[in-house]
Amino acid sequence: MDLQAIDNLLDEFLPRHKPVITRAASEDDDSDFESEDSIETVRIRDEEMNQNIDKFNRLYNSENKEQSDESEDEEYISCNGCSSIQNLKEKVSAACTCGKICLSVVPLEEIQNSILSSNELSREERDMFIMGKLSCVGDGSSTQRGKERKRRRYAYYFKNREICRGSFLFVYGVGSKYVKNIVSHLNENGFVPRIHKNKNRRPGNAFNFEDLKNAVNFIQNYADEFGLPQPNVKNHGNPSVFLPSAGNKTLLHSTYVTSCRETENRHVGLTTFKLLWKDCCPHIKYMSPRSDICPKCENYRANISTAAGLQEKQEHLQAFTEHLSLVEKERQIYNDAVKHAREEMETNERPQGLVPPCSTDLRNVHYTFDFAQALAVPHHARQEGPLYFLTPRKVQLFGVAIEGQYKQLNYVVDEDQGIGENGAGIKGANGVISMLHHCLTTYGSGEKACVIHCDNCAGENKNRFVLGYLMWRTLLGLHNEIRLSMQVPYHGRCLVDAGFANVKRLYQRTDVDSLSGLVDVVAKSAKSNSPVTYLNDAGEHTWEWYDWKTFTSNFFTSVKGIRKMRHFRFSSLSPGTLFVKSHADDTEREITLLKPNVRLEDLTTGRVMPEILPPGGMTLERQRYLFRMVRPFVRDPFKDTTCPDVEE
Repeated sequence: MDLQAIDNLLDEFLPRHKPVITRAASEDDDSDFESEDSIETVRIRDEEMNQNIDKFNRLYNSENKEQSDESEDEEYISCNGCSSIQNLKEKVSAACTCGKICLSVVPLEEIQNSILSSNELSREERDMFIMGKLSCVGDGSSTQRGKERKRRRYAYYFKNREICRGSFLFVYGVGSKYVKNIVSHLNENGFVPRIHKNKNRRPGNAFNFEDLKNAVNFIQNYADEFGLPQPNVKNHGNPSVFLPSAGNKTLLHSTYVTSCRETENRHVGLTTFKLLWKDCCPHIKYMSPRSDICPKCENYRANISTAAGLQEKQEHLQAFTEHLSLVEKERQIYNDAVKHAREEMETNERPQGLVPPCSTDLRNVHYTFDFAQALAVPHHARQEGPLYFLTPRKVQLFGVAIEGQYKQLNYVVDEDQGIGENGAGIKGANGVISMLHHCLTTYGSGEKACVIHCDNCAGENKNRFVLGYLMWRTLLGLHNEIRLSMQVPYHGRCLVDAGFANVKRLYQRTDVDSLSGLVDVVAKSAKSNSPVTYLNDAGEHTWEWYDWKTFTSNFFTSVKGIRKMRHFRFSSLSPGTLFVKSHADDTEREITLLKPNVRLEDLTTGRVMPEILPPGGMTLERQRYLFRMVRPFVRDPFKDTTCPDVEE
């Protein structure tokens, strides 16, 4: 691969900033590493950065806020007391400076309206209004004797009646200094708006271009050294660079100030530093403390940023590119499945009630299932501090999104209703398959074929038992074809997560003290969210827990290398045969899932369904803990339901 091709890859995924080097270093450097295209790219990027800095410099340092020529001592007469006619009458008499009480013939209501209206005007509006009320007497550039006129005399009017200066100031709510400045402005500039003389002048303490450039260079160099670059996105400007979440802008500014003091350079303040960052380096961000991130992406980014040589960096970049390409293809498969399911359901309405298997012509029904993070009961919008150190009652939430119906079923399972003691086994194969079986049986559309997506969790979904269950469905004629796809680990955001997000959003601002309260939260969280409880209103089981692990182990064998496979297809036309692919572009391979000594008749004779597993319940120790430690935080009406007394 030639240097130009390598540079194109580096510019796409790792945009380089022009290094800040001394003249001595640049003279000694005779490297011809960069191609002409790469140098041009860096030059353009630097020009854009300089333009941003210059724009920032003019915006924040060159332009003062527009002010009037008025001094700080330009006073305005307060309108306090003007709401009372009696008080206003006394002030009118005191305001007159000619002794003739100029405003005595003017109704007090008009004077009151004038004062209040003047106070509602903006500064520019008041200036122009007062200029219009002043009338110059003896207009002309020379006096009657032919001498140059040095000052002009102005007459003051209100309601077309000439009044004295004191009454004029009072009736328009302005001060003597203000009118004096207005008169001076009229004499010098005429009837034009006043503009502060410092407008568009550079303040004496403003930062120069080099000061701002040094701050931006510091941010960029710090990001080049410690940041994790993101892949380039077309038409989205510079690729994002994430800094370690352990730091923040304030700490980085402290490091910047220390560096400036050591080099005896002028440094900008924290506010200017943050504004510069926002305007000139918006692509550099601090990474939020996340746990659900892709370890492969993080390793690739770290390896690229710490690569010692060009060849090593290019190898890591190529691997990162292939990983992202795989993610994009798998994501497109999911999007296409959702699209086809919705298009099919637009022309085929699901029959009401329980629909028999394979009774409709639907072939693109799409399901996505996953577990949400366990929810705690009790939970309050204003959570008590000590409750964070306790272990409240845990409620599991298992969601199955039926995208074609714009519907999500949320299985709400209390701690004493799951498999195993304290519901410890609910996330195993028996729990997942039991709830999935209930969904397909009760809420299915009678489709002949369907597509199922789930995450790549080997403990919950991707195991021999789930594969055996789906093969069992095709062998019994419950489906003619099933396609199961696993999303790339840590890149599996899908619509079922959106349903969980709606539940969590309402849950966080709602007081929940019982299982029934949590069920109400799920039902109200979104129109598409529907809760499914283990016990119905009559106290009966909505579904049963089955021993699918033992049942499927009797008929189906394990699959070697299952963790490397991502796509599985089951067909009634090939009984007992599993078709697998490791990725979207891979060629299908056949694997015999049915054990050699098992006949198809064995699945339909004898016990057709697995044995029922009773709920594990809650241990006595756990019940005592809830009663002793958690019960005080439960509201009184729900104490006996959520944390009952075990001694009774």
